[in-house]
Amino acid sequence: MSKLKELKKAKKEENGFDFTYVFLGIAVLFVLGIIYFAFFAGGGGIDTAKIVDDDPVKGNTNAKVTIVEFSDFQCPACGAMYPVLKQLDAEFSDRVKFVYRDFPLTSIHPFAQKAAEASECADKQGKFWVFHDKLFENQQNLAISDLKQYAVDLGLDSGQFNQCLDSGEFANEVAKDAADAQSLGATGTPTFFINGFRYSGMSFEQFKQVIDRELAK
Repeated sequence: MSKLKELKKAKKEENGFDFTYVFLGIAVLFVLGIIYFAFFAGGGGIDTAKIVDDDPVKGNTNAKVTIVEFSDFQCPACGAMYPVLKQLDAEFSDRVKFVYRDFPLTSIHPFAQKAAEASECADKQGKFWVFHDKLFENQQNLAISDLKQYAVDLGLDSGQFNQCLDSGEFANEVAKDAADAQSLGATGTPTFFINGFRYSGMSFEQFKQVIDRELAK
C-alpha cells in the first residue's frame, strides 16, 4: 500500500471514530434531556391524578402534598423503609396524604402477590393499614396460612377474609397497580411519587426536605 493510501485510510478511520463518539454523546444528552423535562423541568412532574387509583389512603386527604408508594410486602428494601414512613406519618399526617399501591416483584418474591391480595381483602373490611403494618413487621412469615392468622389476630371477619383471599378476588387489582407502576417508570420497590416527582431510596431527612419544599410552594 502506498503512503498516500495509508494516510487516506488513517484519516478515514480517524473521522469515523470521532463521529461515533459525537453521535453517542448527542444520544446520551437527548435521553438525559427527556428525563429532565419529564420529571424535573418547569416545576412539573406527572399529574398526581394519573398516579393515584382507588387505593388505601391515610393522612390528610386534602393535603397539599401527596406521597404515593409502590411497594412489595416481601421486599427487604420496603421493610427497611417501613419505619421511615411511620416516622413521616407521625410528623406530617396532618399535612400529607399517603397512598399505598401494590407492586409485587413476583419473579423474586414468591409470597408477595398473595400478601398484596390479602392486604386488599383487609382493606375491604376497613383494616388495610393495620394489616399493612402487620405484614411489614412479619416479613419472614407471609405464607397463606400466616396471612389468614393475621386476619384473626386483627379481628377481621375470617370467613369473609379467607373467601376473598382464596378466590383471588383482588388479583386483577394488584396486577393493575403493578402495570401502572411499570408504565410510570418504576423498575423496583419501593418507588415513591411525591406530587408527581419520582424518588427512591431516601432517608427520613431527605424525605423531609422534599416535603418541606413542596409545602412551601
